[in-house]
Amino acid sequence: MDEFNIEDFLKYYISQILIVVIFVIVGLLTCEYYTYGMQVPKYKSSTSIVLTRSTNTDQTITQNDINLNKNLVSTYREIIKSRRILDRVIEKLELKINYKSLASMVSVSSVDETELILVTVSSVEPKEAKNIANEIAKVFKEEIVEIYNIENISIIDKAVLSKQPYNVNVLKQFVMFTGGSFALATLLIFVMFFFDHSIKSVEEVEKKIGLPVIGAIPKYEEKKKGRK
Repeated sequence: MDEFNIEDFLKYYISQILIVVIFVIVGLLTCEYYTYGMQVPKYKSSTSIVLTRSTNTDQTITQNDINLNKNLVSTYREIIKSRRILDRVIEKLELKINYKSLASMVSVSSVDETELILVTVSSVEPKEAKNIANEIAKVFKEEIVEIYNIENISIIDKAVLSKQPYNVNVLKQFVMFTGGSFALATLLIFVMFFFDHSIKSVEEVEKKIGLPVIGAIPKYEEKKKGRK
């Protein structure tokens, strides 16, 4: 093929539509197998804590208290995932995992320009995720008193049981697999079309040689005679 012609390509694409159908069906079957046979649903539960004024004084909260707490947020985020905190959580909940495994299940984030810290736990068991998140907040609140000798932690929202897995979106996955299969089929057909140098019509012969075709011999298909 010397140059790309969109009209010729569309005709060729339609003639190879079976390839598209096969690819899409395979994509849908693959998606179904992955979603319901291989993918492991995971659940998330989150608890939020906030840094408050230390209860060691009777003074009202000041700007200095706010600034101090904001500076402590990044430190507290690291302490929450420390071995000191998580080992106690493992012990209290009698978990059958080690520190590294639990640490990989926990993520800690903070809201910009605030004293709010969000502790999120992911697990294949929704109840386990909820219990771990709540226990981390509880243990952290207790340990911070010993570490800094101040009580400036308050739990805002306790973790609740998650009913839907966060990593499974059936509709989105089916759309992605179907779209990917369609794109691969289209790419394959384009490559086939690009490297197909066979002449398919009288018009193409005239275009290639620059001369009119005087006559063309139609394709002859022999008909089988039935027995009498």
